[in-house]
Amino acid sequence: MVPKRYYPFNKINLIHPLLAPFFVMAEPLVSALGTNRLIVLYAHLYPDRSGNFNQNLIKKNLQYLVQECNVLPLRDAMERLDKNQELPRRAVAILVDDATKAFGQQGRNLLAEVELPYTLALIPGLIQESGRENQIARLMRLAGHKYWLPNQEMVQKALGWFGPPIDEGAVSFEGLFEKARQLEEDQLEDLLLHIRAQNDHFMSWEELKQLQAEDKVDFASHTMSHPQLKFATGTWLDWEIGRSKELIQSNLGVEVDSLVVPYGNPKHFTADLQQALIKHDYKYSYSTRKGTIGSQTWRHQLPRLNLEDEYWHLKLHTCPAVCSFLYSNDSGLSNKQE
Repeated sequence: MVPKRYYPFNKINLIHPLLAPFFVMAEPLVSALGTNRLIVLYAHLYPDRSGNFNQNLIKKNLQYLVQECNVLPLRDAMERLDKNQELPRRAVAILVDDATKAFGQQGRNLLAEVELPYTLALIPGLIQESGRENQIARLMRLAGHKYWLPNQEMVQKALGWFGPPIDEGAVSFEGLFEKARQLEEDQLEDLLLHIRAQNDHFMSWEELKQLQAEDKVDFASHTMSHPQLKFATGTWLDWEIGRSKELIQSNLGVEVDSLVVPYGNPKHFTADLQQALIKHDYKYSYSTRKGTIGSQTWRHQLPRLNLEDEYWHLKLHTCPAVCSFLYSNDSGLSNKQE
């Protein structure tokens, strides 16, 4: 006799387009039981490297937020949670990454049409007016974006520019950063050519100031160069976290208390990063871990959900009480890290 197979129940299996309408209808009932949680939606709002950018879907999603949700400024929503104050029904905040030129030309207009508040996570080192620091940031991007070699081989390639001998034990991103800081601008430019560094286009400080004057926008840090912070240590990590905050505050005159960790992988939240966040007075840091935010959620690894997802998915992901149930294992990190 063939033994019966038993498959463990997984709540993630409930996330399905046929079941989503029932969860959305259940949200008022479930939220009435006392859930007071926030959904943070992340987006890029510009075409990817393949040119994909579904503006019709994004418009539909934004209209749904206007009609069915209470979209709050992220800073205000987090302060209310910190004070254990009540949030409105289906409270949502929008967090947009990168601030590329393409966002300024396309995605920003979609947000402006619906007049929703949002927070824009900036990469100050990649803003060209940052001068010599822009060159260093473009160099250190090899710790993040995929180049023509893997990350560790890229750093070895960059260190090879300085000439032999290369001690394999000394091949590190922080070592490269320290060497680069000693170079003149023309030398840095030669090093960037040596590694075929990318030079993507990001909004200028003047464009950001215009945005600040016209939109309901706030700002957060997205580091200086957008690296994988699991590689970052020492003075390089301090520069990524601390200097990015300084540049945003000095150029835009706002207080920066949030870091959006590049790539958002929970494994990138190292002990060094946690110490740097405290050192540089960051109140919040955001991952791409799925979940909702409550008064006890650990502030240095906050979850987010995708604004640019399919319409049925967005409807489900703007129901805080339902998402708290579906992603309870993810949302359970408390300020005590229980």
